[in-house]
This record gives sequence, C-alpha cells and structure tokens, in this order.
Amino acid sequence: MRLTAWIGCAWWALGCVACGGSSSDGDPPGAGGGAATGTATTATGGAAATSGVGNSAGGANGAGGAGGANGAGGANGAGGAGGAPRELHVDTSSPELSEIRFKPSELDPEVSDRDLEQVALLDTRVARFAGKLVVTLSGSSQPPGPLDLTRFVAARGFHAFAVAYKNDYNIVQNDPDTFGDARLEAFDGQDHTALIEVARADSIEARLARALAHLKEVHPRGDWGYFLEDDGSPRWSVIIFSGHSHGASSAARIGKVVRLDRVVSLAGPRDTNPVSAIWLSEPSATPVDRMFGLTGERDEQHPDHLKAFDLIDLPGELVEVDVPGAAPPYGGSHRLALKDGDHGAAGNCAAHVAVCETMFGLPLP
Repeated sequence: MRLTAWIGCAWWALGCVACGGSSSDGDPPGAGGGAATGTATTATGGAAATSGVGNSAGGANGAGGAGGANGAGGANGAGGAGGAPRELHVDTSSPELSEIRFKPSELDPEVSDRDLEQVALLDTRVARFAGKLVVTLSGSSQPPGPLDLTRFVAARGFHAFAVAYKNDYNIVQNDPDTFGDARLEAFDGQDHTALIEVARADSIEARLARALAHLKEVHPRGDWGYFLEDDGSPRWSVIIFSGHSHGASSAARIGKVVRLDRVVSLAGPRDTNPVSAIWLSEPSATPVDRMFGLTGERDEQHPDHLKAFDLIDLPGELVEVDVPGAAPPYGGSHRLALKDGDHGAAGNCAAHVAVCETMFGLPLP
C-alpha cells in the first residue's frame, strides 16, 4: 500500500475540520421515505416522493417518514423519526491531494484474479465536498481507472476510487442473457454464467467494501467510513458508478440491481450487438432519471449506444453538447452526444468539463 499526498495552499479560508454532509437532494427519487429536504445535519424529511441519504429516509422502498440514524426504518421499513446518519467529517487542516494505492490481495488473501493496483483519491483543497463516492470502472482489459476520470471527480469534491475488477473477457455474445449475467457476476461474485468465473473476493462489491474499510483505517482524515453501513457493506445511496466503454455498461448494469446515487456511462452503455441484452430493458433499482449516457457520433459503436439509451429509457432526446449554443443542463436530457467525438473522446471529461459536471450533478446544490 502506498499513500502519497501533495500539499498545497488553498486560496480560501479553512478551519481545522470541514464538516460537509451529503448533498440535500439525497437518494434517487423513488418510493422511499420522506425527502431529505433539510441540511446535512438535519435532513428533516418532507413529501414521500424521494428518500434521503443512505438509510436516513426510511431506506429504499420504505413506506414513508424520515428514517432514524443509520437506517432506522431500513430497507422496506416503515421509516421513523430522526435525521441523517451523521455528517461527513473530512480533516482539512493540511490541504492536500491524497492518493492511496494498494492491491486487492493486500486486503484479502482469497484474491485470485485481477490483482492490480487500485487507486483512491481525495482532494482536501476543494472548497466543498460532495459527500459522494465515485467508483470508476475501466474499459475492457484495462487497469483500474480511467485515472483521468478518477482525478476529474476528485478535483470536484468527490471521494474517488478506481477498482480492479473482472473486465478481461469477451463480452460480445449471441445470448441476450449472457451480457447481463457476466457483468452481474463481476459485480457480486455469484455464479450467474459459465462465460466467466468470479470468486466473491474478486468481485467489485467485496473489493469495494474491503477498500473502504482499509481506507477508513489508513486515511482517517478522509472519513472513508462515511460510505459504509454499520454492517460493513457499501452505503450505495451515496455512491456513484461511472465507467468508460466496457465500464460504462458495467456501471449501468450495477445501477439496475443496486439503488445508487447515480450512474454516469461514458462511451456506453452498449450490449446491443449482435443482439440486445435483456438487462437493458429490465426494471432499474437506480431510477433512470439518475442515469446518464454520453456517446461520440464518430464512434463506430455510436448506433449501439443509441439502442441502449432507448432500451434503458433514459430521459430526453439525444442532445449534441459540443455545438454552438449547447449549454447545461442540455434541456434536461440524459442522452448526450459529442458531434465530433470518437470512442476515446467520450471518456475525456477534462475536454468536456461542462457536460461531465452536469452528469455528475454539479454544481452542488
């Protein structure tokens, strides 16, 4: 494990500890408990149209009411009195960009595959923290990353983690079930398909939980434990999955089965060639109004991306974001395109700052 910190003098005034709670929009809209309309410390609840951060608003599919601390009400619960679990506490007394690197095998002796160096980033020089963790998923057979994307979100107040995961297999299949089954097995480490074999220790879910527990210990100033439930599992409601190419589809697939804060797919999703995957049109745990897709019109996969947008039923019509007059929030569309972009361009947020910031929910409310 390697921890590197770049210390810099921020131009704003900083206290000893920055308490930046989760953003007030809370969990994705749905049928959960009362809306987290309050601040990070109060999250007092409101109409039963949205649920609050984490389990703070009666939990996913809760029947209503503001949830208690750390999930009173819980999943499928009736909700209860109380506010958000707690604030995010990040120590900003020494503003710096912290980069922590470690292999999955350093945390779990059961690791057997894709034992590549993972990267966690937190920049305490930012003016405000998002209170969200962005997990990035790299393209086919690529190492953890894309690191440019991981750095992009870290520079904007997000905790960021590039996970090593099973992505070195041929996802293009003739069976419409195999696409989703393989991506699901890479996520949870359960046996869903004969195409790949992923042990639990090699799954995204297990590696993320272990990484957060590790970061909580080795980098307490970053309050990485904020993204864990009391039982040690990831607190999905404050986690964003984003990826490029193969990772773009995997991010969306995970959003189908886990209620995330949002999903940002760059050069994807796809899984529509030579047949369309069944998972694309299945019900989604993460509401589709929290899912975004960016495609390049010069990308040979562009027609496949458009099919996936339709099957997932992303909100809005296709909007070209790199033409004169285009400006956030792009008519509220979640189907975004680079008129002059290729496959790589759609993954380059540094070259398309406004559109990427929009997809990630910036500026913060």
